[in-house]
Amino acid sequence: MPSDLNAPAFAPRRRALLHWMSAAALPALGAGALAQDPSRPIRLVVPFPAGGPTDALARLAADGLAAQLKQPVLVDNKAGAAGGIAADYVGRAPADGLTLLVAGQGLMFINKPLARGRKLGYDPDADFAYAGMLGSFPNVLVANPEAVPAQSLQELLAQARANPGRISYGSNGVGSLTHLSIELLASAADVKFLHVPYQGAAPQMADLMAGRIGFTLNGVQSVLQQIRAGKLRALAVTTATRYPELPNVPTLVESGFPALDLPVWFAVYAPAATPAPALARLREALSTLTTSPAYRAELGKRGAIAMPLPPAASEALFARERALWAEAVRSTGASAD
Repeated sequence: MPSDLNAPAFAPRRRALLHWMSAAALPALGAGALAQDPSRPIRLVVPFPAGGPTDALARLAADGLAAQLKQPVLVDNKAGAAGGIAADYVGRAPADGLTLLVAGQGLMFINKPLARGRKLGYDPDADFAYAGMLGSFPNVLVANPEAVPAQSLQELLAQARANPGRISYGSNGVGSLTHLSIELLASAADVKFLHVPYQGAAPQMADLMAGRIGFTLNGVQSVLQQIRAGKLRALAVTTATRYPELPNVPTLVESGFPALDLPVWFAVYAPAATPAPALARLREALSTLTTSPAYRAELGKRGAIAMPLPPAASEALFARERALWAEAVRSTGASAD
């Protein structure tokens, strides 16, 4: 039989048989095998422009994953629509383990309640499978010392109680993580601040430095130089433990607000239908990378910290985050409109 099929007269039959054998093999190989093809790059889709802290975190992870998987890993920046463009893109991508989303609280747990029942271009609860945590950034509550002469968080809160609604703070917009985090603090402390939303961090920081607003929350690396120069005063950090480069600045938790452990984290997600072998390969690679001393050291240089979160433990955190930010959106009346 093999010699007959190799004869010229049987060439069409041989091609048909080979085509049928290849097609039959594809379901058995599955998309997991495609993800292991070293000639096909993996894309980490970042919902922010290049150059920011999330982009830097994604590029660090991309380099480490490429070395581990022996496969190109590219960063693809797709900013816009509060991250919705990137999420919609990955949610609709082939579930082959090659197109992944870098996402945090905003995309996964804030945008949906902000939409107030209107459909997003993606469903954060159904479209994605968790693969691993890249790391987290501490936010720091910083005040302009001339606009808000508070030496501590307790003094800031006391001044707010004496002057309800008069001490102003800036945010990146209504419903942003900064806005909701500060309102969670205000609610827990039973005080009222004046919210001044901005379209972006740059104009907000310009007004803070000029004293036109009193305080804000910002990524610690973005304001560390101004803190050290005495131009801004750090009153608290949002992580459960103190930030090593600001050892004298307490956390919100140790300042009397145990529920306000509010790190800014970023995780990797794959499309929900990604086959188990491809997802397991990715999870193993991310776990190995993000628990390595070298990766942790590089995180520190970028102002980030490791936040190990195995898939089995992820649901507990995500259930807390889902409830926390939904309640923050509800209580503030924030909307995507």
